[in-house]
Amino acid sequence: MVLAILSAGTIVILKHWGQVPIYESSGLIEKILGFVQVLPGFYIAALAAIATFNKLDIDKTMPAPAPKIDVIVNGTSVPIELTRRRFLCSMFAFLTAESFILIVLAIFALIAHSPIKGLLPDNVHFASSMGFLFAFMLLFWQMVLATFWGLFYLGDRLHQPDAKA
Repeated sequence: MVLAILSAGTIVILKHWGQVPIYESSGLIEKILGFVQVLPGFYIAALAAIATFNKLDIDKTMPAPAPKIDVIVNGTSVPIELTRRRFLCSMFAFLTAESFILIVLAIFALIAHSPIKGLLPDNVHFASSMGFLFAFMLLFWQMVLATFWGLFYLGDRLHQPDAKA
């Protein structure tokens, strides 16, 4: 949230001074779209690698306090502690979905910005486009931070032995 507020606020200030194109050609949304478009393939490859990784430790429950998720079993919600494999699979599935959402939102913003600008009064258009920018940046920074978390977990935590109690 902090990164989204800081980045959106900075962009709005710079946009006000005419320094930063946001929705225009070669603007911020288009640049982020170019970056995010390649990520689903990497996330899917990571998901496939984790799902098929042959190491027994990856199927053990994570060290305490292990994160839990609720799973529906025969119509009843049952909390289960996550294994490393399930945690990483969930994370990379989430990141794949989030990257697809960002791609669709960026494409929508690039196509719809000008027509919407023509339909709305300037103050309403400014408020709505800045609201969209904030939401977009929030999703973008969430994806970036979760990616770093996943990389840290894959690169270090996955290979750490469980602490002895």
